[in-house]
Amino acid sequence: MPIAALAVVLLIILGVSVAVAFGLGALLYFLLLQGDPAQVPSVAFRTLDSFTFLAIPFFLLAGAIMQSGGVSRRLVDFVGMLVGRLKGGLGATVVGACGLFGAISGSSIATVSSIGRIMAPDMVQRGYPRAFVGSLTAVSGILGIILPPSVPMIVYAVAAGVSIADMFLGGVVVGIILLVFMLVNTLLWARNKDLDDRGLKFATPEQMDAKRRHPAKRTLAAVPALLMPLIILGGIYSGAFTATESGAIACLYGLLVGLLVYRELRPKKLGRTFVDGVLATAPILLIIAMGGAFARAVVLSGVPADLVRIFASIDMPTWVFLIVLNIALLVIGMFIEENTAIVILTPLLLPVVTSYGVDPLQFGMIMVLNLGMGLATPPFAPNLFVAQSATGAKFHTMIVPALRLLTLGVLPVLIVVNAFPVLTTFMR
Repeated sequence: MPIAALAVVLLIILGVSVAVAFGLGALLYFLLLQGDPAQVPSVAFRTLDSFTFLAIPFFLLAGAIMQSGGVSRRLVDFVGMLVGRLKGGLGATVVGACGLFGAISGSSIATVSSIGRIMAPDMVQRGYPRAFVGSLTAVSGILGIILPPSVPMIVYAVAAGVSIADMFLGGVVVGIILLVFMLVNTLLWARNKDLDDRGLKFATPEQMDAKRRHPAKRTLAAVPALLMPLIILGGIYSGAFTATESGAIACLYGLLVGLLVYRELRPKKLGRTFVDGVLATAPILLIIAMGGAFARAVVLSGVPADLVRIFASIDMPTWVFLIVLNIALLVIGMFIEENTAIVILTPLLLPVVTSYGVDPLQFGMIMVLNLGMGLATPPFAPNLFVAQSATGAKFHTMIVPALRLLTLGVLPVLIVVNAFPVLTTFMR
């Protein structure tokens, strides 16, 4: 197993695709130690041969449909109507819009890209430092994988054998807490800044003036978009449909809203929108498949059992173990994509975690939050790279503001989740 693991690390350092690296590592293990390399495609197929995993392409496609259909702008306009006139209101609008769009797309990257492109030009003109705009968007994008539907939560639920509905419900609670912390942090930052928060300007001035005079119309325009999370979660928790079926319904609903209600999703744009959904889905599913094969090799090697014995012999208090676990997950998230880390680490760490009495649902939320922080923490920091493209901010200028936002906005929520398991296990 050490040889296979070393091969994976070297391949990733050399720039080889993560999915290919895990596939070759698994092939090396099964070829050298098991003598049956055919297990790699077999295990990879069985990993994806799950009805539950269909939720991933459905939700990502629904997010692409809603983005192309004008949903993002309606959500931004709605949140801006509520908080846009406060000192720091445009920053608060970014946080709120990321939360609402994340509750539709299930993707952090899609959330950062969509909201950043809409908000950045107007915010910079109104006195917000471009570096702060980029870092705020990147960190707020973490809400996209905390508030359901969350693709990493689906991946974890399948890998850990827990209920997706229970994970989503815990995500609602933690996501709302994170949203509040981010909002307060943003408003406090803006207290002594020279900012001009007089509302958004995503439409023509005439349209914006008309909407400013009629808040009811702005709210009504956002209702179809706001109904999406309610339909998804309401259907799951009422038992009307499964998480996977809710993804398909979200796609259908998004098409109807984009084509018939907002009328921004033209038939000629459908092809491009479907391609965007496929391009967002394919890398994740490839990583899950090859990661599943490598994870199977890890389990067969006996590493999880060895880890359980090692930690049992140390006999450290649970709170010390949680500190070590969180630090390890955060460091891993700084270098490895979150879905990849979940596929590999869940079978490896879950036996150890449960041996310390930590509930799998709490562990799932701890993992997703830490890996989410890793999305905005250099050197990997994909959210920062996407924010750089979406907002025009330089990567190096966003590092310090992003670390400040992570420390003051996200880290306290992570501590709360570790200290109070009931936040994620109350549905049991």
